[in-house]
Amino acid sequence: MSTEQNKAVVRRFYEEVMNKGEIAALDEVVEPDFEDHGETLFGSPRGRHSLKEGIQLIRQLLPDIHVTIEDMTASGDMVGVRGTMRCIHTGEFVGVSPTGNELTWKGIAMFRVVDGKIKQRWFNSDSLGILNQLGLWSPAQ
Repeated sequence: MSTEQNKAVVRRFYEEVMNKGEIAALDEVVEPDFEDHGETLFGSPRGRHSLKEGIQLIRQLLPDIHVTIEDMTASGDMVGVRGTMRCIHTGEFVGVSPTGNELTWKGIAMFRVVDGKIKQRWFNSDSLGILNQLGLWSPAQ
């Protein structure tokens, strides 16, 4: 597949699954044996089924979560994304009762796309920024 086709698969993951909550689309864009790597706050699911459960849980806690893709680049089977996540804190999240406040954080992800499906993802978000906005952590002064 071309780099543009690989980017389209990743874009679909964000637009349909993350932003619209169309979990069934994961069957079309993610391999059954999907592997996630390295996210501290949201975990590292193994398998498409675990990813579905994780996204469903996040969308229950933060139903209006929206990812804005700031930059996307691709080389071979790898697609890189820099994005901004936003939502209103309307459900209990990491032990904090709903505040009604907007949460905003940045993240970077690398996806490996094989035969039109996401096989692997390496993801890191500004977890400390999220915890700071929730009042659970503050930077040293």
